[in-house]
Parts: sequence; structure tokens; C-alpha cells
Amino acid sequence: MLATYKAKTNRSWITDLLFISIALGIFYLLCLGTHALFTPDEGRYSEVAREMIATGDYITPRLNGVAFLDKPIFYYWLQASAIKLFGLKEWALRFWPSMIALIGCLITYIAGRFLFNRRAGILSAIILATNPLYYGAAHYANLDLEVAVLIGNTLLFALLGLQSESNRQRTLFFLLAYLFCGLAALTKGLIGLAFPTMIIGAWILILNRWNILGKMRLLTGACIFIALTVPWYLLAQQANPQFFHFFFVVQQFERFLTQADFNNPTPAWFYLPVVLAGFLPWSIFIFQALIQHIKNVWRERSKHQAELYLLLWFVIIFLFFSFPKSKTVGYILPIFPALALLTGSYLSQYWDKPKSKAIFFATLSFIIVSFTIMVSCLLVPHIKSIEIAQGLAPYLTDTAILFFLSGLAGCYLLFKKNVAKLFSCLTIIAVSFLLILLSSAPAMNQKTIKPLAMQLKSVITAQDEVVTFYRYYQDLPLYLERRVTIVADWHATDIIHNDNWVRELWFGMPFQDTSAWLIEEPAFWKRWNSGKRVFVLMNTHDYKHFSEKTKSYKLGEYNDVALVSNRIVEA
Repeated sequence: MLATYKAKTNRSWITDLLFISIALGIFYLLCLGTHALFTPDEGRYSEVAREMIATGDYITPRLNGVAFLDKPIFYYWLQASAIKLFGLKEWALRFWPSMIALIGCLITYIAGRFLFNRRAGILSAIILATNPLYYGAAHYANLDLEVAVLIGNTLLFALLGLQSESNRQRTLFFLLAYLFCGLAALTKGLIGLAFPTMIIGAWILILNRWNILGKMRLLTGACIFIALTVPWYLLAQQANPQFFHFFFVVQQFERFLTQADFNNPTPAWFYLPVVLAGFLPWSIFIFQALIQHIKNVWRERSKHQAELYLLLWFVIIFLFFSFPKSKTVGYILPIFPALALLTGSYLSQYWDKPKSKAIFFATLSFIIVSFTIMVSCLLVPHIKSIEIAQGLAPYLTDTAILFFLSGLAGCYLLFKKNVAKLFSCLTIIAVSFLLILLSSAPAMNQKTIKPLAMQLKSVITAQDEVVTFYRYYQDLPLYLERRVTIVADWHATDIIHNDNWVRELWFGMPFQDTSAWLIEEPAFWKRWNSGKRVFVLMNTHDYKHFSEKTKSYKLGEYNDVALVSNRIVEA
């Protein structure tokens, strides 16, 4: 009987993992390459990977030929591998974010099943996979999703190790935790180590479980972490002598501890609406789930150690990112695996208790949210103070119809009081909304330079010079597959106070001589008036003044960008 039970259990593990992999694999790989790269992030980070392959230098990341040492190297290695395997294509550049998102969902299922039960694991994986912020990040080629999954996997495997009663399992889980911890630190720096240390440390302190330190294989873990991270940091310092100061002092500590001018200054409560909107539709359960788990831990924390760990994970990271003045939406993603597990285990508890008041109020909240979104989508195109991208209106209509139907479904489910039907309905709505969101990406992407870049690429030669005039279009070098010259005031005294592309490149200028391609206006006019053919991209407003100063030939225009040349270009 025991052997039969184990065989059935093993088969269910394999079945679940296979089904989740196939279903989410299709869902996440769908339409990866249907739209141009978004800027600045997708263009910037993909160009760094392209330049690695072009130069053969896999130690010093470069952006348009300038050392770009803001972040460690692992993400760029992944992107470079995708380019090597599949070529320089949009879907290839988004391949690894999608695959890593899938891995994060699989690990969440494994953790949910070990810590709670099979149903909780499946629900948690679905919840994580189908919220807009996680799904959107999985289709966006920057570091946020990768960092979130690597940190999440570190924390999940550490929790499994802390909860395991088998020495063999415990060792395996901790070794995997140290592996992902090293990769996280090689992707984003110190937070890859800081978050696990703070969360596990707080958990041990609250439970007074200091004896667990002797079972965590800390020495082995330190060796794994050092072997994964230290070699690149040392090689980067050797190649760029100012690297340690710039990376650790300027980018890691000053960015968090000071009020220096970094991107997106926001209030402390910024992440509350981000989480509520980014976790839809599952955010209707957030407060009930958190309250229920807090009550469980408060009553008897020794019996709810996993819940305590997940709550500490959520609170510590949420507060950590809420404290600094500089915030971006994607920073908060590392809390989502914990939030998915807390919500999934909560729903699993009430799966067979449909008459719960909490589920009734969650359904009521869902109805209100659905009709609110519907009305908002219908009104936005008619509000003059709100500018929406051209071509986005049909997708807003589709979203309004979807949430109108979901509101009606919610009204029906309000009286049926069936958690399984409610969850199925929410999943269908979430998937439908995410597919609409993905389909609308080309309409939302109004900053890409791809059309002009493709036009330019068809006529330029190796001897021509491509210049951007007081602008830098992050995807231009990528689509042209070459470095461009950039005109700006590189000696302006306020560069340090403006978190933009000028400061981004200015930070990297001391690491090499950039005088040949990061130039100021006097040098530009000499090149413009030389015998060389020069192509210039600039804002259409700037072009009006530019054309008054010199004779030029306008070759094209896209959105607010003009493409001009100092020579006649025959088609």
C-alpha cells in the first residue's frame, strides 16, 4: 500500500510539473516578437549584450562603446547566449525573461506543495503566472524579473531547507538556495545576499531557532557564493580600476542611503497601489489572506513557521524598497512569489468552505473592481487631459467588454458561493486580459526608433557616420548593429543631478577615451561640413532650428524624430 501511494504521489508530481511547464510555456512564449523593443530598458540592456558578442569582451559591459558598470554581468551573459543561439531578434531578446518567469512558477509550485499541499502549490503557481506585473515583466527584456525570480528561488529553497526533516533533502535545498543566491548577486549586486540574510535572520530570531545554523551548510554555501560571484568582480576591477568604488559606493550604497538624484522620486506609499493593481485579479484576496496568516502566526508561530517566513519576506522587502526616494515599478517584484504562496494557501484552506464571509466579500470586491475598470476604459479616450497612444482605443474597448462580462460573472458567483468556480473565472479573466495587454504592446510602444533605424540601415555604409543630436535613442545602436556618435554638452555642471541617458553615459566616460563618438556641438559641425556623409537623428522641434543653420536633406520622420543627412541620398 505504501509503495502504491508513493508511486501515485511521484506520478502526480511529474504530471503537475509537466502540465504547468507546457501550459505556461505556451502562454509565456506566445507573441514574444510581435513588437519592437521598448525604450529605454529593452534597447539599453539588449545593446549591452550585442556589444559583448561584437567585441568578444564578456567582462566589461558596454553601452554604445561606453563602459556600463551599473549592474553585474549575469543578465548580459544570458542575453548574449540568446543572441548567439537565435540571432538578433526581438523574441530572442525576450526569451530568457519568459523562461526564467516559468522557472519561478515551477519553483513556487514545488514550494507550495512541500509547505502546504498539492492544491496550494498549483493555485500559487497559477496566481504568480497570471498577475499583470509578473507577466508583463516576463515579456520585457530588463533585469527586474530575473532578479525577482533568482531572489525568490533563493528564499524558497532556503525555506524548504529550514522546514525539511530529511538531512539529504535539507542539504539539497540549501545548496540550491546558495546557487540562486550567487546568481542573484551576479545579476543585481548586494540585494541578492542582503534579502535572504535579513529574512532568514529575522525568522531565526523570532523563533529562537539558532540551532538551525549548524544545519545550513554555511561554509559550503559561502564557497558556492564566492565561486559564482568573486571571479567576475575581480576581473571587472582589473579591467576597470575605478569599478569597485563606482559599483559598490555610488550604485549600491548611495542610491539607497542618500537623497541623491536618481530616477523616479516617489512617496513612501508608492508600492501599495502598484501591488494592488499589479497583482490583479488576485489582489481581491490580499488583505484577507494576510490577516488570516497573521492571526495564525500570532496564535502559535511554532506551528506556522512557513507562514511567518513568507510574511517576513513580504514585509521586509516591501519596506526596504519603500524607504528610498528612488523607486521603479519593477523593483517590488521579489515579493510576488511570497504573496502568491500566501494567497494560494489561503484559498486552498477555503476551497471546501464556500460559505465563508471572506470569500463573499472578495467576490463582491471583484464585481466592484470589474465595473470600475470597465467604466474607466470607456471614459479614458474621452478625457482631453489624458493622452493615450494612437491605436490603443480598440484595446481599451476590448478590456471594457471583458470586465463587463467578468462583473456579470461575479454577480452570478456571488450567490453560488463556489470557490473553485470563482478561481476558474478569475483565471480565465486574468489570461484574457493579459493577452489583450500583450496584443496592445505595438500600440503602446511610441518611443521605438526601429522604423527609422531600418530605413537608415538600408542605405548606410561603413564609412558613413550616424549621429544623434542632443538625444540618444537606446534602441538605435541595436537595430543598426553599430555604435553611433552622440552630441551633447558633456561638460555641463548639472549632469550629476539629472538621472537620464546623459548621466548614464557620463558615468562610464572615465573608463575609456570616448572623444571620438561622445562629442560636443563644435566637433559635430566640423564633421557635418566635411566630405563625409553624415546621418543625423533629432527631435522634430530641434530640426526646425537645425534646418535654419545649415542645408540638410530630410529623409524621414517617425513620431517626433526626424532623420536628416548632409548629402542627397538616392533610394
